[in-house]
Order: sequence, then C-alpha cells, then structure tokens
Amino acid sequence: MTVKLDIRQHQQQWVVFNLSWGDGQYLSAELSYPSLVCERYQEWHTAYLNFYRRLVSAPPPMPFSVPPSPDQLRGRVAESGSFSATEDWRSQLVQSEAQLLTEFHRWLNSAQLVEIRQQIVQLATHSSLPAPHLRYLDLFLSCNARELDYLPWEVWEMGREFAATSAIRIVRIPKTIRSSVHATHHTHRRKPRILVILGDETGLNFQTDRQAVQSLAKLSEVQFIGWQPDQDCKHLLTQIAGAIADPQGWDCLFFAGHSNETALTGGKLAIAPGIAISISEIMPHLKLACARGLQFALFNSCNGLSIAEALVDLGVSQVVVMREPIHNQVAQEFLIQFLRSLAEFKDVHESLTGVCQSLKCENI
Repeated sequence: MTVKLDIRQHQQQWVVFNLSWGDGQYLSAELSYPSLVCERYQEWHTAYLNFYRRLVSAPPPMPFSVPPSPDQLRGRVAESGSFSATEDWRSQLVQSEAQLLTEFHRWLNSAQLVEIRQQIVQLATHSSLPAPHLRYLDLFLSCNARELDYLPWEVWEMGREFAATSAIRIVRIPKTIRSSVHATHHTHRRKPRILVILGDETGLNFQTDRQAVQSLAKLSEVQFIGWQPDQDCKHLLTQIAGAIADPQGWDCLFFAGHSNETALTGGKLAIAPGIAISISEIMPHLKLACARGLQFALFNSCNGLSIAEALVDLGVSQVVVMREPIHNQVAQEFLIQFLRSLAEFKDVHESLTGVCQSLKCENI
C-alpha cells in the first residue's frame, strides 16, 4: 500500500496537509504557515555555515585533523551572517539546532494534525505493511514550496505519540513526477555496473572517495571518469555525456565534487575548474541511462534538492543527495559508511538512515 503526504503552502498564510492511501482514501488538515520555524531554520543555516567557515581561523574540534578552508565545502556558497572571533561555533550550532527542532516539533504536534498523525501510525501498525517481516512503513512526502522542502521532516517522530509498533520512514518525492521511464531491456548482469563521475577537485581530495568506491570492486564493475589536468573541457563534456549513455547501461551513478541548485535547469555540477554542467544539458543521456537500467544515483555534493527532483522526474528509482552544503571530510566519511552498508546488502534507505545516525553520534 502506498501512503503519501502532500504538503502545500496556500496563500502565504496556510499549509495544507493531504494524506492519501489505499483505494482513494484521504485526510486533510490545515495549519498556519510556520513563520517561526522558518526563522529558526535560517538561524540554524547561518550557524551551520559559519561553523565550518570559521574553523579555518580556530583550533579544529575532532574529527578534523587540519583546519578546513571554505573551499572544502562541496558547494559554492555566499557568506551568510557573522559572529565575533571569540564565539564558540559548535555551541552556536548546537543551540540553533535545538531551537529549530523544538519549534518544528511544536508545529507538527498541533491539534489540527492529530487525525493525520493517528492515521499514519495506524497504517504502520496494521494493514499497511506489504509483508509480515517488514517492520516499517514508507511515508512518501512532497512539498510544493522550497522553504518547506528545507525543513527536517525526517525527524518527525509521530510514532511515539501513539506507541506505534512499526517504524515510519519518511521518503521524499518531488511534487510532480512527469516521466515514467522503463528499462527497454532487462540484462542480467554478472555484477552491477557503477559509473563514478569525479568533478572539480578544487579544495577537495577525491582519494578517499576513490578508495571507498573501489572497495565495491569485488561486488561490482566500477568505472571512473573525470577531469584531468590539461584536458580540453569540451572533450570532457562529450566524454561524460557518452559515459552516462553507455549502451551497456548502469545500475548506479555516483558524483563527487561541487554542486548547487538552479531554478530551471535541475541543478549544476562543477566538472572542472571554472566549468559547470547543468542537469538539463545531460538530460537526454540520463534518459537513455534510465532506459538501460539506471536505478540509483548518489550525489555526494552540496545543495542537491533540485538535482534529486530532476532525476526522480526522469525515472531514477532512488536518489540520495545532500540538502545543505557539506564539508569534504564529512562527505567522505558518509560515503565510506554508506557503501559499507550497501556491501552488507542493506537497502538504500536503511543504509542512509544508519549512516546519518552514526555521523550524528560521532559529532561529525
């Protein structure tokens, strides 16, 4: 059974929650727009960026072994806010996170949402599970406003309120999915095929990324592609596009490097110093990859919401991206743990959740 929660901003003042499941069943509720939550998010975002930026001029807390520079964020971000040189950056970040989560939970626990929360828990506890051995319900959540998209919906723990016996997993989906791409042929490959695109390495170091992916070599066929010194950029664009559309097809696509959101082109990827490629430019090649079996994509880079939406819209079944700017060392540790979990035959969502919890516990 598919359970969807569509969250829509209405006339700047209201947010409408539409829950649908089963054979046309649905519930709806309306809340006032969470202005205070959005303010807390902006405060957290400023503290988050300043925490990483200011580490260059302060003794780095573990796990960093050397002070990172602003370039080590896997995205190009502008300055946002400022603190005095004596601030405790980690304390500021922890405090702003706590304030954001407090206000977010207060809003989600509004009386207007009781029926929806209760119905979701009831579905998770009883008839929603597709098989007895599965102890979770996937709740497919979409938002029609970017301000709502950036809120941390994954922390919504409605199961505690009603003592749910099964876990509820938040799975994000775009507000619209226009494409329905099906593989034109189902080749039973001896090993899954993985294409790894290594982008602009300015301020970064992909050695750890390479080693992490190469650890799957016994289980998969891995191909790397990326910029080399003195390489013609036009040739690189052609090379990347051709690799994506390889007639043999790919099961997984990985990208490492700098990226950012764009309003109309599905996001952009820095593939060489001073050179970026938009998702729209390689859209035809990605469509071919989907038709030839591409099922999963991981963009281990910054600001990836529009990238994820574009790929899911093309027909990629699962896409993992970073919602915010991410530090290079954090991205590398994420990749190591995530791929290790996949190698243990855990599914993508289970691997993602486990790694996020692990990194949080390690204060990375």
